[in-house]
Amino acid sequence: MTLLQSIILGLIQGFTEFLPISSSGHLLLAESAMRLPLDRLQDFDVLLHAGTLSALILCYSSDWWRMARAPFTGDKQGQKLLFLLIIATIPGAVAGFFLADIIESSLRTVSSVGYEFIANGFILIVAERWLQSRSRDTLKMGDAIIIGCAQAIALSPGLSRSALTIAAGRMRNLQRSDALNFSFLMATPIIAGATLFAAADIASGAALLPSLPVIIAGIISALLASIIAILFLRCFVAKKSLALFAWYLIPMGLLLCFTS
Repeated sequence: MTLLQSIILGLIQGFTEFLPISSSGHLLLAESAMRLPLDRLQDFDVLLHAGTLSALILCYSSDWWRMARAPFTGDKQGQKLLFLLIIATIPGAVAGFFLADIIESSLRTVSSVGYEFIANGFILIVAERWLQSRSRDTLKMGDAIIIGCAQAIALSPGLSRSALTIAAGRMRNLQRSDALNFSFLMATPIIAGATLFAAADIASGAALLPSLPVIIAGIISALLASIIAILFLRCFVAKKSLALFAWYLIPMGLLLCFTS
């Protein structure tokens, strides 16, 4: 892998992790187009998430600081949010531990990504039309469990974690901004866990990776792209429906299905 290829992949990871269009799916497509060995890039793809993780921590630093202090300051809202994030993280953590390798090996194909892009598009459309008139701003335990299960389902490469979790929040009648912010907050522990597992593979010598400068270039580009994507979506959801991304996902999915 060249330095330029790593930067391009980092940019793709950063932008598509938060846009509801699947980062893993787009990484697979880009790596396939570059004729890179897909079976050797899973650990590198996960390492790119270190840039995404850093962006999440930076953009939501005030929220994480509030939750960290909540048990000691008596901040009930901060305690509640921390508790709900823990609950929401459990399904994805369990599924990732037991199923991640199986899912990656069996569904890491261009045709699978195509079908899942189409599914992403329809999920976003359905979610935006699901009882919009009854939107609320109170997050409950049932919401956290369902959104957490959506995150677990999104382990498949072509399914977008942000699309499924935001859609689940919308279908639970959460306002767009609340669904988006909770989705991004709950991504932090999942991405951190995946990055730690990749680091463990590297430490044990089991990972096949490019040179250190190439890895660093990819992580930095993922960090910068992630910050831009988070800031963009925060503004976008205040005015527009995420179902607009279906106009990209469904045609792209159909193209991949018929050409792969």
